[in-house]
Amino acid sequence: MLKKVVVLTLSAFLVGGMLLGSDAFSYLRTFGGQVREAVKSEISVEFELDRIRGEVDNLVPEIRRHMTIVAEQSVDVKDLERGLTEKEASLGKQKDAILALRSDLESNHDSFTYRSVAYTRSEVESDLAHRFEAFCSAEAGIKRDRQILTAQRDTLHANQKKLDTMLSRKQDLIVKVAQLEARLKQVQAAEAINSIEIDDSHLAHVEKMIRDMNHALDVRESVLETEGNVLGRIPVNEEVVPSNGNIIGEIDSHFGLTDVKAVAETGPQPSI
Repeated sequence: MLKKVVVLTLSAFLVGGMLLGSDAFSYLRTFGGQVREAVKSEISVEFELDRIRGEVDNLVPEIRRHMTIVAEQSVDVKDLERGLTEKEASLGKQKDAILALRSDLESNHDSFTYRSVAYTRSEVESDLAHRFEAFCSAEAGIKRDRQILTAQRDTLHANQKKLDTMLSRKQDLIVKVAQLEARLKQVQAAEAINSIEIDDSHLAHVEKMIRDMNHALDVRESVLETEGNVLGRIPVNEEVVPSNGNIIGEIDSHFGLTDVKAVAETGPQPSI
């Protein structure tokens, strides 16, 4: 399978070189860049956020490895400090013994007794020389140990600082990822609201139904009022037409009956 891929790739390069000449690599780079941009443009924001979250999670093993290194160095520093303390205490005892023998040799005695054992002056001088040589060697070793301890302390301090920086930056990344998630949810909510489409035709249809219902109720109310008038019901709501006041008087005035009626009512006058 791998052989076929290699062969096809070499064939594509050869054909491209034959057709495009020296510009073949330029065309290939441009095509590759366009393909890369096209692929990136098709990647969703949600997928990219998941990828970022995964990268943040991948920092955990590296941080744990660094924490292990710092812990080991911290133990090494403590061991060096403890060992250096013990060596310095031993060196102090050696110094006291050397100074004691030196003081004895200043007395000009030919022999010396230590713990019921007698030693000649030459034996004490030889022992003092060996003790001083061992003391100088131990003193040099302690000096080297101090230098090593200082270097390890500096390394431990630098690694602790680096670890603190890594932890702080990781926490910042977690906060930023949470902020991205919140922004994404806000955008998704806004997109969901904007995607809601209201059917105006349906609203218009419902409004027409309401108008038709009101018209039908108006017709039924009108029918009921008509039926009430036909059956002789008292038209409570109708206006009362004012009646003409003195219709008889108007007729008498029109036909000149007012004077005749007045004479008749008066009768013959009595004679004087």
